[in-house]
Amino acid sequence: MSIGPAATSAGDCLPDAPAIPANGVLLHVGVHKTGTTAIQAALADARGDLASRGVLYPGKSQAQHRAALAILQRTWGWNQRGGSVVDRSQFDELARQVANSKGRVVISSEFFCEADTEKCVDVISNLGADRVQVVVTLRNLGRLLPSSWQQYLKYGLTKGYEPWLEDVFARSGTSNMSPTFWRRHDHGAVVTRWAEAVGPQNVTVLVLEDVDRSAMFRTFAQLIGVPPEVLTARMNLTSNRSMTAAEAELLVRLNARVKMQMQWTEYVRLVRRGVAMALVEGREPGADEPRLHTPDWALDAAMAHGVQDRDVISSRGVKVLGNLDALSLRASSPRPVTDLESIPIEAAVQALVAVITEAHDAPSTKSLAKALAKQARAGAKSRFSRKRSAAS
Repeated sequence: MSIGPAATSAGDCLPDAPAIPANGVLLHVGVHKTGTTAIQAALADARGDLASRGVLYPGKSQAQHRAALAILQRTWGWNQRGGSVVDRSQFDELARQVANSKGRVVISSEFFCEADTEKCVDVISNLGADRVQVVVTLRNLGRLLPSSWQQYLKYGLTKGYEPWLEDVFARSGTSNMSPTFWRRHDHGAVVTRWAEAVGPQNVTVLVLEDVDRSAMFRTFAQLIGVPPEVLTARMNLTSNRSMTAAEAELLVRLNARVKMQMQWTEYVRLVRRGVAMALVEGREPGADEPRLHTPDWALDAAMAHGVQDRDVISSRGVKVLGNLDALSLRASSPRPVTDLESIPIEAAVQALVAVITEAHDAPSTKSLAKALAKQARAGAKSRFSRKRSAAS
């Protein structure tokens, strides 16, 4: 059923949400790229405040990702090159903490959205079928495409944006480059799986389109029965902005050059956490720096999927906060990018600083730092040459 007005305007909050029962478990299953990192950072930072109000946010990490990955039992990282499967005991420990808690519990990991029906039932039965309320956060698929591709870049993807889009939409529901994409972003199927596992009356969908940025934080606070400011005061702890077109191109080319020379743990330290995170969190791009352009055909395909998602979700009997129709709208996109050879020098410098800071004096990583420096100098020289040619 739908709660609140049929549509919202920019700047609105979501309709009020009743708190879960005093011993309830709020399980946030994502999906990816819907502000999950921000809400998890707020919850983690507020652990003490939450505990004083009788709310448990389990563990010491920012989110309960390891427990979710333990349920999925798939390799985290690269097969044969440093990836590993998280032991089931990680989820069992989470279930033990939940069982020992007498008050409210909130759990958040977007990896839970990838669970199949059997694994959803496994999660619910172990966390307490009579206690769990599931919350699913959604955004318009067309608007998620650029940030989703960039997320896979951080796993080492070496393909550009448009080839990746062609692969994602080539066969509905499958992707060779990103096999998990449709497990995450077939939004109607995600809601269906969890509704079948816990009952539709125990599923709440938050549509985070055309609402104020604080809306999600306020709703989570309401659901776990704490004052909104406990979370809204912490909603700016992270900067998980999308990369510019040039920043993303830098990462594509870097992946192509270094991925096969590295183990997963080294890649995470130097490229994923070093270069990629430093670009996103360490600089604010200029207003004139081009953003990724999504071609019309992909926006049309995403809209078609969004229409299906809207219809499926509306038929499942789950609670919906926000404008469900927003999932079915055609997203817009910035203009096509004409020059991806020009990478802002400050972006290259930021990446260099990060990787050198991570690497310190490790001999095995000096060549990577030198290669990055060489590329940065070459890019600057190329731009200078083009400017001289244009002026003459």
